[in-house]
Amino acid sequence: WARAYKVITNTKSYTVVRDGITYANCDDAPPLVDDALWMRQPAVPPGNRHWSATKHRASFQIWGTDGILCNMAFPHKDDIPFPYGTLLHNKAQTSSLLTPERNIIRDGLLVGTPARGYCWTFQLWKEPDPSCIVQPYVPAGSIDDPALAELASAWLKTCCDTHEDCQILDPAYRPTRLIHILDTNHLRLVLTAAEPSSSGPYVAFSHCWGKVDAMKLLCGNLAQLCAKLDLQQLPNTYQEAIHLCLQMGFHYIWIDSLCIIQDCDEDWAQEAKDMKFVYEHAAFNLCSATASDSTGKSFTARDPKLLRPESITIQGENFQLVHENLFNEDIIYCPLRSRAWVYQEWYLSKRSLILGSHQLWWHCRQQLACEIRPTGVPKVPGGRWWEEARTLKEATAPTHSDDLNEWNGRVEGYTRTNLTRETDRLVAFSGIVQSFGHSRGIIHEYMAGLWRCHLPAALCWRPITHAQRSAVYAGPSWSWTSLAGGFHVFMYSNLLREPCYASVERISPLCNKGMDGFSVGGVINISGYLFEINYVYGSDNPTEDSFWVAEDPHLEVQLFLDEHAEDDEIMSHLSEPDLGDFDHWVRNKAVRKAMHPKDARGQFFFLLLLDRGGIPYFRFRGLVLYQPLEQQTFYRVGYMNWRRLPQEISPDQLSAQYSRRTILIL
Repeated sequence: WARAYKVITNTKSYTVVRDGITYANCDDAPPLVDDALWMRQPAVPPGNRHWSATKHRASFQIWGTDGILCNMAFPHKDDIPFPYGTLLHNKAQTSSLLTPERNIIRDGLLVGTPARGYCWTFQLWKEPDPSCIVQPYVPAGSIDDPALAELASAWLKTCCDTHEDCQILDPAYRPTRLIHILDTNHLRLVLTAAEPSSSGPYVAFSHCWGKVDAMKLLCGNLAQLCAKLDLQQLPNTYQEAIHLCLQMGFHYIWIDSLCIIQDCDEDWAQEAKDMKFVYEHAAFNLCSATASDSTGKSFTARDPKLLRPESITIQGENFQLVHENLFNEDIIYCPLRSRAWVYQEWYLSKRSLILGSHQLWWHCRQQLACEIRPTGVPKVPGGRWWEEARTLKEATAPTHSDDLNEWNGRVEGYTRTNLTRETDRLVAFSGIVQSFGHSRGIIHEYMAGLWRCHLPAALCWRPITHAQRSAVYAGPSWSWTSLAGGFHVFMYSNLLREPCYASVERISPLCNKGMDGFSVGGVINISGYLFEINYVYGSDNPTEDSFWVAEDPHLEVQLFLDEHAEDDEIMSHLSEPDLGDFDHWVRNKAVRKAMHPKDARGQFFFLLLLDRGGIPYFRFRGLVLYQPLEQQTFYRVGYMNWRRLPQEISPDQLSAQYSRRTILIL
């Protein structure tokens, strides 16, 4: 990073991207680094989005002397600024930036192709207080180096001794089964209820299964695994985890594939429901973050030289220059976090020890640390590493007053992950539901992915990838749980602060319970303003399909239909539901009928929900509902925003111009 520092110091023509805003200077402007680090002011002359005023101020003064600076700089050769948001938030772009095919070298400096100029990504951290460091850490050369286990043990001891939020509530809890590590070569499966001696603390392991046919616990080999198991029979990721556990003094480990009977549905269902307790009560969660399957290895991109941050002095203060994207590569975008089950495991574990591609990480409720910063990364405004890490674990007590924003963040994160079995979608999320509900005292208000206390505002969600509703009943149309397959859901923020024009009159949950132990759905009676809308089919261009308001065709709308199939919009509804015995009908006879909106023979409506206030663009939020012929019930088929109200009336005139209706949404 000394090279990066020197090059940046001498750079005359560069672009700086800060928090998503791009700033640049001309050739005769001061260098980016000149005894202080400078940040551009957001003043851009009209008509030129690439140049800013030449006024500077020291960015470390903005954040304070302990502050973090996260900048990117590169020679200003192209008209298109470097995609800062893409680097941090788009996995594909981040990966391509770091591949040999793009002529990237990793010698302390990220170098792009000549056509796109050079890019540096760094954080500036104040040097830690020497009194906090008992002995300077020397990065280990490999995963087998005892120094790694010593560092991990030190993190664990500090957490156990000083972190009140990370304490295990019931240290005596044990899962149904554990792997007993007998020595460096031998293991065996133990039934904890039958063997009181298996009372030592245990480690819970998270890993990617992949498509490798690794050893699994089956009904047919249960007795064999209880007798003896050779370590060499297990794949690489398991061996790494077990060796590290032994080095740290742990003799029990929980591995899902070896502790749940994989060909017994009854055992799997019970253990899946108990997963929350397994991870909550583990001494820590050991994460094999880099390997995409069980044959992989950790530290694949490790270079010990890069784990010693460059020290620089700015106006008498000592700082460390750190590769900004290490956290994204090792944690945020690691293969492990693409697994839906792991989203819950990581979230529920109070402590995680992460084997990354570059280095070893420690992540608990009160600290994020790594080999570069063994004493913990700074917790200051703008400290992107800690701010992102903090959201990956449940806090002991709610940290924000707006529970809906917190919940929506969890749903968004979870729907970005992948499942092998669609039937696992809700049970793999159930631990987060339980933790969130119990910590806020609202566990009895959960129903099908939403919380009653958040309705009707929480109905404002929309898929941002192609999705379809399950052919069998998986959830009510008004909830994201009704969708199937790989999909991402976008949840709007601050919804509870917006004026609401609808009210939930009654909620009737189904008695049917899903694998997660919660009701799979239900019916809501909602009262509000209902506007008739008509579907317009763009026969030559499907992207021109839309709706127009029957009484005001010129009203501009923004439409997001929930379902798509083969790049075309579709919609669906239940066929002839029996409301008299809805539970039985859902359990035995529920059939979903799908069609293109142009083929629908019923009627479409817009249900007005929220007012975004003085927003100059699409201000009013609501749902697109469909009422089939010969049914008194309605189904959600999409989400819609309106620029204004019909006939340009004001919100104060709504009650005088329109009557409220109470409808039933399935």
